[in-house]
Amino acid sequence: MTRTKSIANLLTISLLLAANAVAGNTNKGTLKVAETVSVGGKQLTAGQYQVEWAGSGSNVELTISGARGTVAKVPAQILPLEKAGAASGYSTSTDQAGNKTLTQIFFGGKKYELSIGEASAATATPSDNRPASN
Repeated sequence: MTRTKSIANLLTISLLLAANAVAGNTNKGTLKVAETVSVGGKQLTAGQYQVEWAGSGSNVELTISGARGTVAKVPAQILPLEKAGAASGYSTSTDQAGNKTLTQIFFGGKKYELSIGEASAATATPSDNRPASN
């Protein structure tokens, strides 16, 4: 009986570790920015960034990191999509001075997108809703 319990415990632990590994990967993604954009008052120059979000429900904190560490932390909202996106990318809004602000990030093959900062609270339509490919 002891051997059966040990095997059952080992299987349970293995399943929990596997579930944690899979769950950990779902809150991460890659963002390729083709132009300088701002997010949370910080400038993102053209390049590749890692995005990670944490929180409960649809409201999360988004962390954007570059080669030198964390660049910005901003509130975001996870918005469900009817079907998975075909490609990864982002959307921006442009102010009167021509400055672009990151408003959304979407991921190819995922049925959700991230709406960032004020855009997530106001659910306003960005003035420049041109998706940029990741």
